Amino acid sequence: MYDYQLNFNLNKYQLESSNKIVKYYLEGHNILLDAVCGAGKTEMLLEVIKIALNKGYKVGFACPRRQLLIELYERIKQYFMIETIGLVAGGYKYNEKSDFIFLTTHQLKKYENYFDLLIIDEVDAFPFYDDNKLENAAFLAAKQFIYLSATVPLKYQNLVRKDKVKLVNNYYRHHLKIMPLPQFKETSSIMKFIHLLKLIFKFRANPLIIYVPTKKRGRYLEKMIYLFIRKVKFVCSDNLNDEIINKFRNREINILISTSVLERGITLANLNAIIYDSDNFIFDEAMLIQICGRVGRDVIHYQGEVIMLTKTITRAMINARKRIVSYNEMLDM
Repeated sequence: MYDYQLNFNLNKYQLESSNKIVKYYLEGHNILLDAVCGAGKTEMLLEVIKIALNKGYKVGFACPRRQLLIELYERIKQYFMIETIGLVAGGYKYNEKSDFIFLTTHQLKKYENYFDLLIIDEVDAFPFYDDNKLENAAFLAAKQFIYLSATVPLKYQNLVRKDKVKLVNNYYRHHLKIMPLPQFKETSSIMKFIHLLKLIFKFRANPLIIYVPTKKRGRYLEKMIYLFIRKVKFVCSDNLNDEIINKFRNREINILISTSVLERGITLANLNAIIYDSDNFIFDEAMLIQICGRVGRDVIHYQGEVIMLTKTITRAMINARKRIVSYNEMLDM
């Protein structure tokens, strides 16, 4: 029999969500879990995964981003302590025909009619979202689905309205503390780097991610910051790997400059974030919320700052801040 072990207790909202997921699953429904960044979506799914596995069913856990998938794999492997859990992603092929497999959404095309239950994390994320081939491969891979998102796309909201998917909401972070509200710092192009340096030295005791809209901007900032601080690294989809992330965790690298490749899937205590050129069109409301969700996730070190360095304040910035305010207000209800 499969079972899992936690060295902490789920909070009451996580338990309520877990119970609803199990109820809808046993009734045969597809499910959408709409949960704020840091709510503990993975932990809310443990009970339904256990039930499915103990029924002799095959369970898949898919994610668009390889780095996030590997983190989820390691986490759930510790909870269940199952050596035969599969992992199928770029550079990883373990237990490819297991009863429980973690895989990138690109790998789903190899698993047509394989899973009884397929969990798809970050359904709003590139490269899965709006890729009809990947979405069709997911549809063909399983009989029943659980979709996960912190910023639910309209198409999944419509599935809920049409009662094709049952909705489970959870707007409370796992430690029941508020999400950090982004601070807007308006500055001219000339002064922007000066303000960035001041913030870097302010946050120098803790890990820092600086988000940039383009690779060109990221490489430029890496060269400039390196003149003042040596432990800095620019990452994007071309060079991001486990070694860089581990060096960042171990403080061998103090500052990561990142494109949107790290908007999701990284959890680190004491993290602060700066969004450079936050008025760029690439930083839409959903991405800004996801970036804010990287900060303050640790149960002990739940405080942190998110600074948006910008020439102008955009509608996306305002809407993202309003959404986070609404999440935080629920804690006072």
